[in-house]
Amino acid sequence: MRNIPFNKIKNRIEEEIIQDLDRIGIYYRIHSRTKTVESLQQKITTKGEGYYQPDGKKVQDMIGYRITTYFIDDVNLLWNYFSEKFVIVDKQYDLPTSDVFKPLRKNLICRYSDDNSAIFNEAKLVDRVLDLVDNTFEIQFRTTSSEGWHEVDHALRYKCKNDWIDYREEDKMFNGIYAILETTDRTLKSLFENMAYNHYKCKNWEAMLRMKFFLNFDKGSLSSALKDLLNRDNALAKKVFRCSRADLLYKIAISGLDIPVSFNNIVFLINYLCIKNEEISDLTPHWLVKKCDSTSFN
Repeated sequence: MRNIPFNKIKNRIEEEIIQDLDRIGIYYRIHSRTKTVESLQQKITTKGEGYYQPDGKKVQDMIGYRITTYFIDDVNLLWNYFSEKFVIVDKQYDLPTSDVFKPLRKNLICRYSDDNSAIFNEAKLVDRVLDLVDNTFEIQFRTTSSEGWHEVDHALRYKCKNDWIDYREEDKMFNGIYAILETTDRTLKSLFENMAYNHYKCKNWEAMLRMKFFLNFDKGSLSSALKDLLNRDNALAKKVFRCSRADLLYKIAISGLDIPVSFNNIVFLINYLCIKNEEISDLTPHWLVKKCDSTSFN
């Protein structure tokens, strides 16, 4: 089982990805794997002689990651963010169509950094079969609700396509299950948006923030000073509620800002970026203002 160099590269990249995911504050799970050299040789044999060539098509997923998010919006967020963070070799982002049920791929093929490429090049000197491998890794993005479907699809359809040749109706039904799961993802998002609005109307500020932004907030509470301010200034509370979650999280992601994911900090950051309310500014800790001032928000 020869894959030690790839395990080292995998662990280095995975640590970097996890740091970003934790920094943004979304709910997620990450799975990773490396192909062994033996499984690589089997794949090359299965594909047929001439499919992979040292000077042509190469294996691009010797290392693979799958990031599953609780909410469908975060699939789009992370796909966009990592598309800019890494050097991208290939992108797959399928859009739904009204007349065809099929799984929608959201994958990136990314180039190794120089340091990881050096590790890979050393491994190639030992195993010449690695001449058929590209210095790339794959990231797949999915929601938790669709993850199980993809696992079944990979094990019982993708790996045994001949079993499905004469079963077009069943093939269509199986894709239809995926369409139901995607509808479930969108319904889940809508449910949380409705709950956020109801909590806003009832002035349940922590619940509103949790349902509006569905982040992995720490256990701290919203400060009494911020609660009092939102309670007496409905126009200000409305501005906080109307802040775009997608825009806020993308700015956090792309800027590299790294702060604790707390109710207070989210309100302070919304104010810093969008609202500019003086009373909230006065409550914002100096260290946070200094950190935001030194950060480039696009």
